[in-house]
Amino acid sequence: VKLSGLLTGCITNNMPHNAAGGTAAGRSLYSQDIMKMFDVVIESAKIGIRKPNPEIYKLMCKQLGVEPNECVFLDDLGPNLKPAKAMGMITIKVESGPQAIKELEAATGLKLH
Repeated sequence: VKLSGLLTGCITNNMPHNAAGGTAAGRSLYSQDIMKMFDVVIESAKIGIRKPNPEIYKLMCKQLGVEPNECVFLDDLGPNLKPAKAMGMITIKVESGPQAIKELEAATGLKLH
């Protein structure tokens, strides 16, 4: 996606690094440097706002310099998609990797595999 010139962002509902009970998946994201693949990363633990609060989506749009109707938002939880859709974003509920890629290709016109 980034190679096409499109901006990418990640909104993560994470735990502070020193918080007991942080998920293995959350820690894994950091250890694999996945976050470095995004133009903008918003971590709920750092800003004190979590999905599905609409303010976190507005903040991402502001930091990317785009309007909501220019965005495609993917998430595996339906409640996190509702505010994004209400703001005008195209939303994709991630149920599997291949399904999400297919829908993202349709939404963007890109060939991703």
